[in-house]
Amino acid sequence: MSNRRQKRAQLRALECLAYATTLSYLRVQNDYDKDAKYIIEHLRPLLHISTHRHLAELKRIINDEELERLESIQHIGENNLKHKWIELEEKEDEDNKLNNNSTSIRKKTKGS
Repeated sequence: MSNRRQKRAQLRALECLAYATTLSYLRVQNDYDKDAKYIIEHLRPLLHISTHRHLAELKRIINDEELERLESIQHIGENNLKHKWIELEEKEDEDNKLNNNSTSIRKKTKGS
């Protein structure tokens, strides 16, 4: 692997790690709110995070037992704070499926 490719791979790994770490932090600190939405919307393009990667990270933070344990310590007495993260993941997954379906329909009609 060339030195340039290695540097690109390292940069990409850092971008993914930064995004994953930020989502983990947001998950532990609070429920999905307007501040978290703002951060995510602006961080995704900056770190070149695709919809597929974003959805994978949402699934990871929703199902991560350690994050849930940390959140329960942070928010003693509050239950099920992850419901808005789950709603976000479901909405974005649905939107992604609709976008992919419309793209495939356009491709089919172009070829006809």
